[in-house]
Amino acid sequence: MSDVPVVPFNPLSPEYLADPYPTLAKLRAASPVVRSPFGGALMLTRHDGVDRLLRSPAFRTPRGYREANDPMGPPRFDPTGPLTAHRRLWLLFQDGDAHARLRKLIMKVFTPRAVRALAPRIEALVGDLLAPIFERGTCEVIADLAYPLPATVICELLGIPEADRDRNRAWATAIAPTLEPVVGDRQREAAEQAMREWDPYIRALLAERRRRPGTALLDAMLAVEDDGARLTEDEIAANATFLFLAGHETTTNLIGNGLYALLRRPDQLAILAAEPALVENAVEELLRFDSPVQVTTRVAREPIDVEGVRVEPENLVVAMLAAANHDERRYDRPDELDVRRADVRPLSFGGGAHYCVGAALARLETTIAFTQLVTRARTLELVDATPAWRPSFSLRGLARLPIRVA
Repeated sequence: MSDVPVVPFNPLSPEYLADPYPTLAKLRAASPVVRSPFGGALMLTRHDGVDRLLRSPAFRTPRGYREANDPMGPPRFDPTGPLTAHRRLWLLFQDGDAHARLRKLIMKVFTPRAVRALAPRIEALVGDLLAPIFERGTCEVIADLAYPLPATVICELLGIPEADRDRNRAWATAIAPTLEPVVGDRQREAAEQAMREWDPYIRALLAERRRRPGTALLDAMLAVEDDGARLTEDEIAANATFLFLAGHETTTNLIGNGLYALLRRPDQLAILAAEPALVENAVEELLRFDSPVQVTTRVAREPIDVEGVRVEPENLVVAMLAAANHDERRYDRPDELDVRRADVRPLSFGGGAHYCVGAALARLETTIAFTQLVTRARTLELVDATPAWRPSFSLRGLARLPIRVA
């Protein structure tokens, strides 16, 4: 470890939040593996190393709770509280056979075919959201489009009644910061209080679904079976909250980050307006260019060499996804946005056994939103050239993005 360089940086500084990519380039140039200046964990900075780490069975995801043999675990949430109970069962924090079983059952009701079937409803939702925007001629992208679109889709997909959706969104907003590597006391307390309210709500909704079954995702999760195995009520309740969180957070950031990138490069926006068929490829390029998920972590199961550095069991390794997506060794001109770029395979949704279950839905929502924007809008212009970014290291997203629309 003594030979691993340390490149000091502050991921919550205004300069880094505004544009992390010059700093990430310094990390890549220093070494394929550097030591974090805060905590000493290893950070992988280049594409091939990150890709190998994500796919390696020698690593697991960190637990959503701290145990005696997991010193790099998260803050000590109340071990008897519902937040800990849910995090223990979130798909994100499962491992090995338990993860494989849970993922297989969830994917039975989250298939690509089921996602494709949502396209007409997503198109209608985007149209409904854009109608008042075009009438006003102004838009705050996050509040008016990037957040309500995926939040509404996941509510409808899960089967959450329309009257309850604002409450569910408020609970999710309070709990989302617990996905960051550092959680403040106030954030932890707010998240625990939110889950004390959300857990009984979800369980009451499941009881109602048992009495009056429907066709939503919660109904399918109650009914799904594989070789006699079923999801328990605890697993369904926990992963309903997880899917709600994951079902809108990444897409909100992808739409906001992606549109901001296009607005700063009018030539690329003009290409999409002239050739809307390129939007699907453009979404892949935007995922690469300004990833909504910047980092993810893994924990070694066994002693192993990573990029020439020895990693001991239970040690944490940070995969710098955004740095890998800009690696000069993988992409020509990586700091340029090119909606025609060929062979774009961003690592933004992870890889291997823990590849994001909602990736197809996020791509579909963003593709439909951007297609309608570029085909229906005569002009799209930034109001503020330097909008505010949310103070987050793992998840990159704008707090606000005001634009003019015609």
